[in-house]
Amino acid sequence: MTKYKLFHNGKIYTQAHGLVADSMAIVGDTVIAVGKNLERDDDFSKYKNINLEGHTVIPGFVDSHTHLYYMIISMGNVKLGNINSIEEVLSRIKSHSSKLREDEWVTGEGFSPDRWRKFVRPDRYMLDKITGGRPAAFFSKDQHMMWVNSKALKLAGINKMTPHPKGGAIEKLEDGEPSGILKETPGYFPVLKAISKAGNKETETLYHKLLRELYGNGVTGVHAFDGSDALSFYIKISKSKKPGLRIGYYPPAKTIADLEKMGISYGYGNKYLKISGVKLFADGSLGSQTALCFHKYIGSKDNYGIEVTPKKGILSYIRKASRLGLPCAVHALGDKAISNVLDCLEQAPALANNARHRIEHLQLLRRLDIKRLKKLNITVSMQPSHCPSDIKIIEKYWGKRGKDCFIFNTLLKNKIPLAFGSDAPIEPLAPLSGINAAVNRPIPGSNKSFYPSEKISIGDAIYGYTAGAAYAIGMEHVQGFILPGYVADFIILSDNIYKTPVSKIKEISILATYFDGNLVYKRKECIIKT
Repeated sequence: MTKYKLFHNGKIYTQAHGLVADSMAIVGDTVIAVGKNLERDDDFSKYKNINLEGHTVIPGFVDSHTHLYYMIISMGNVKLGNINSIEEVLSRIKSHSSKLREDEWVTGEGFSPDRWRKFVRPDRYMLDKITGGRPAAFFSKDQHMMWVNSKALKLAGINKMTPHPKGGAIEKLEDGEPSGILKETPGYFPVLKAISKAGNKETETLYHKLLRELYGNGVTGVHAFDGSDALSFYIKISKSKKPGLRIGYYPPAKTIADLEKMGISYGYGNKYLKISGVKLFADGSLGSQTALCFHKYIGSKDNYGIEVTPKKGILSYIRKASRLGLPCAVHALGDKAISNVLDCLEQAPALANNARHRIEHLQLLRRLDIKRLKKLNITVSMQPSHCPSDIKIIEKYWGKRGKDCFIFNTLLKNKIPLAFGSDAPIEPLAPLSGINAAVNRPIPGSNKSFYPSEKISIGDAIYGYTAGAAYAIGMEHVQGFILPGYVADFIILSDNIYKTPVSKIKEISILATYFDGNLVYKRKECIIKT
């Protein structure tokens, strides 16, 4: 591949102080110059010239919250999202089950009773009738609840006598038998242990298959929140000839002792992999009614959510991680969970080397906690695509408190750094859709917006998927901008997104994606001679 490239006749949005260039020079995997009419400069006379034909160029998107490894190993799962009834869900599971070996697990994700035409609480017996004696387990859309059959419960050792685990729940029927609904990781972890994983060779093949999908969405990097089994895979990929992605990995906080034994501390890795911190859970999710709140869920007797990790445990993890220089990324969705995390971070040891604590999701926030977020300089990692997706259940379970949900604009006005992502596979890993959600906050099925005062500009939304994502993992000096010395990860858009009416954002597409200065994706209709 050509090492020296000069891109010209474009609109290159560098993300730095509003600077828009029309040309840039790349040597290998690094941008070495941006400016005006560089093609006329003798210093670049021997570079391969690529005419951008007036198209818009922005840094490659980085999704700040994914479960990348799970996406890879679950590519063969049955998908249950966007289905409107329990009958359709069961029909799809039955069809999928019939194609599997008799001893093979039936696995999938995406079911959401709140989104069905008629709410029905699933149970184990529904699955027993259609899975042919195979063990079966399905994640809910938010992945905070698992629906399993009787065979899966037996293999996991969960029965009538099994108590509720701390930080989780085993839903039970009137006779005391498990219903087949398990909540939060402590609730369904025994099932996960029983499920066999894909082999390494197959996993690597699936990874490269997934890369093609990511490039088509302009994604050149992700922040990955996966189990400890992902670490060896990420290390292997990062050292391969074609790593294909920049990964900021947050292993579970419970593995801190193992990380220390392995000599892993903050920043471990290379330019394709960085151990960026550790992940822990303060609460659950809205869809599963386990997000921890100050007020009870509408329609419940006394459900305030689940405190997955008590404050004492959160603070202990923060202190242990700090000994390795590792910040914490804390899942906190409900307002009480967020408040608990801030209480702990106020007591946290100082971090160095651009290591930054972050809160994941921050869906429902008390306004009085905004000042604490700012004072502590906490990065907030949010998923704009959750906003339109969750409106229905926000109104159902939180009612008027919806005004304090997804408050993008308020946070930016208070100069709180935002990093945007998708929580894929819970929502599609498609940053342009996330940008549309942050800018327009559309209410599905209408032409109205969800609390429109919290809309943000196109520029701010793009920043959240580029420079904001780089800042969250302390890499803003080499990623997230198109500037000299930065990695040559960028995308070419079909239209100038900055000048496009906000109602037309959905019509913009990715024409080409470059990673490490090399073309990795190009649409057929792209006329640019790359």
